[in-house]
Amino acid sequence: MSFPEGPIETEQDDSHDAVDPAPTDGFVAGVTRAIRKHVATWPGRYVEMRVEARSPRQK
Repeated sequence: MSFPEGPIETEQDDSHDAVDPAPTDGFVAGVTRAIRKHVATWPGRYVEMRVEARSPRQK
């Protein structure tokens, strides 16, 4: 058995996806967007709250 010489073309055309893209409006999309925003902003907010809790209060 012999093997072909040269590169094997394994690239496929991704221009025809089998799944439609998700809609950007509606209840599920809104909830998903809110969750992603929360996950992106929470670490910074958490650090700010901890720093505020640990620093002495000035009057």
